[in-house]
Amino acid sequence: MVLKNKLAMKRRLKNVTQDLAELNLELASQMVLLASQTGDTDPLIQAVKALRQAEDIYTLQSMPQGNLEVQQALGDTLLTLGRAQNDIKALMSAADAYRAAITLASMVGDHKLRRALKRNLGHADALRQNLQGRQAA
Repeated sequence: MVLKNKLAMKRRLKNVTQDLAELNLELASQMVLLASQTGDTDPLIQAVKALRQAEDIYTLQSMPQGNLEVQQALGDTLLTLGRAQNDIKALMSAADAYRAAITLASMVGDHKLRRALKRNLGHADALRQNLQGRQAA
């Protein structure tokens, strides 16, 4: 009886943990959307935290496609805001998001998306270097 209860509790914990990871992905997605609509970077910080919490639960092999989409959207939003606001920190964070998305795209075998993400990473890095050069001058 005790063993049966223990197994049931483990199954329930696994389900709750899965639900929590999915909620964190949804939160990250909504925060990216909010940031893109308002131009405010604070929701992006929350999005990154939510993504990291989801990643703590998932293994790379069990990471859902939604994480790739959120990472890409996060990178796109940070790139747009970084360009519009001449924000080096946002551009650096965009590059980090693109790198994570590139890794996930490689894992799922989406080579077309991987190439597009690499181009966006190149844009973010070039803009950052340009801004840093202007600030140094």
